[in-house]
Amino acid sequence: MMKKLFCLFAFFSLFGFLISGSVQADNLNQRAIFSINSEYEYLGRSNVPATLRKISDRAYWYVSDDYWNEISEPQRNSFLQKLNELAQEFDGRIYPVETNFWGPEPNPGIDNDPKITVFITRLVDYAGGYFDSSHLYRKAQIPESNEREMIFLNSISLINGRAKIFLAHEFQHLIALQQKDILRNATEDIWLNETRAEYAPRLLGYDDIYGASNIRRRVLAFQQNPSDPLGEWKNQSSDYGAVTLFMYYLVDNYGDRILLDTLKSDKTGIESFNEFLLLNNFTENFSDIFSNWTVTNVLNDETVNQKFVYKSENLDGFRISSNQSYGISGIDDIISISGSVKDWQPVWYEFSTPVNSGAGLNLKIEFSADSGTNFRIPYIAYKINGQKDFGFIALDGSSGSSFLKNFGSEIYKVVLIPANHSKISGFTEDDPASSFNLKVQLTAEFQEVSPLPAPQPPSAALSIQDLLDQIAVLQSQIARLKQEAVTQSEPPPVDVLSRNLFIGSAGDDVRWLQDFLIKEGVYPEARITGYFGALTRNAVIRFQKKYGISPQIGYVGAKTRTKINILLLN
Repeated sequence: MMKKLFCLFAFFSLFGFLISGSVQADNLNQRAIFSINSEYEYLGRSNVPATLRKISDRAYWYVSDDYWNEISEPQRNSFLQKLNELAQEFDGRIYPVETNFWGPEPNPGIDNDPKITVFITRLVDYAGGYFDSSHLYRKAQIPESNEREMIFLNSISLINGRAKIFLAHEFQHLIALQQKDILRNATEDIWLNETRAEYAPRLLGYDDIYGASNIRRRVLAFQQNPSDPLGEWKNQSSDYGAVTLFMYYLVDNYGDRILLDTLKSDKTGIESFNEFLLLNNFTENFSDIFSNWTVTNVLNDETVNQKFVYKSENLDGFRISSNQSYGISGIDDIISISGSVKDWQPVWYEFSTPVNSGAGLNLKIEFSADSGTNFRIPYIAYKINGQKDFGFIALDGSSGSSFLKNFGSEIYKVVLIPANHSKISGFTEDDPASSFNLKVQLTAEFQEVSPLPAPQPPSAALSIQDLLDQIAVLQSQIARLKQEAVTQSEPPPVDVLSRNLFIGSAGDDVRWLQDFLIKEGVYPEARITGYFGALTRNAVIRFQKKYGISPQIGYVGAKTRTKINILLLN
């Protein structure tokens, strides 16, 4: 399995969790036993003893005792040298560069100490490191808390030279927690959290040398599965590949302020992007950006349109192949495709015909999808003279048809990229898919059903009416999503809650919890989504207040689960 960076998100309610206690100043060679996520610890343990091997200006550097004891004296000397180099890199570059750009981390934080804690230990092979916000709570609230601003790194990463990349990524998560959750009481979509964290190595110049870079690994992962849904998050290498390539496209075409300003907004996810675009007088919305990105991945050519290119030298000449390619020739030759995609999951279909064939023939494209979907279908038409045209297939609701004239005599290939743009929030680790049907045929028929033109690059500031029109569109999308959420099907039955639930959790038990909270009268939004977000957290807080459960932080731990299960039995 390809090695990948793992980031654990446990975004609990943040009310009052940064109340500082007594100053905690660690001493060199101090020993401690740290709670760790057993799913990612190399031997599956929940607690690991460690010793403080290095104190730098900005961090305490603990190393697990079992790792230290199993390596030889020469290996220890080499390890300490690499640890010193990593500490210097963190103090001298990672910390100042990231905090100057993103803003500060929680400081002095839960331990009332301005230094963060970095715990270096053996993790499972695919985990370069992770961040878990539960350690920023008091043990009285979360018994597993280490009561520190803390980052976990795989000891292997110091040996293979990737530790600074992982540390930069994870430190950005700590900063984002402060800037988004704490200061703005907003819970970011995981895919966008990871997008920003993937920018950290680039910001620090770690992608400059391609062979040893983070982007190289992400390109390889993306090429393995370019159709990975952007919003859905399974924490697989393809997820990181998608958000990293999307990040490169965003920064190349809109500047890194698009990542920073959306972090500093009280809005989240796609909504924060649309806000940024409106405030900065861009004519595009998020759907336009996504469509342009999907075109860029097969075209990467600014001669067609300045928005169809990666400007980074690392991605110069980068292109992917279509998912499926079809040859089509002869009158009434028909190709029918039935497929399904999740929201923001592109697929690329290529249709070609012999050059200088089919005089007088045209390509008819017919499309239909599930009712209520919001598909957009950009296309690229490759001409015999070397030019390329771009546009959108005309759709009326969830279906439509278009013609490309002189297919074979003028155009020899077309790439269609259908994607559903319906969902704008509440993404989970397993989003539902929508079905579609695509029919392509050569025909002598031609109708003046013009494909939609490509959006033009911005040339002037938006008028007030333009802004009002775009706001109206966003409000309409939000209203539709709210209605869809209310009408979701009932969750499957769950006898008891068998695990702790918190912001970022997803699954059938979350759907069941949301249904339970509705029946308890503490969840007026009544959204059964299967994703534990800010609304669910607030409902849990109301439930905890209703029954006098302490602490009232919106975390479904042992006390809250016990009360729920008692209520079920009565």
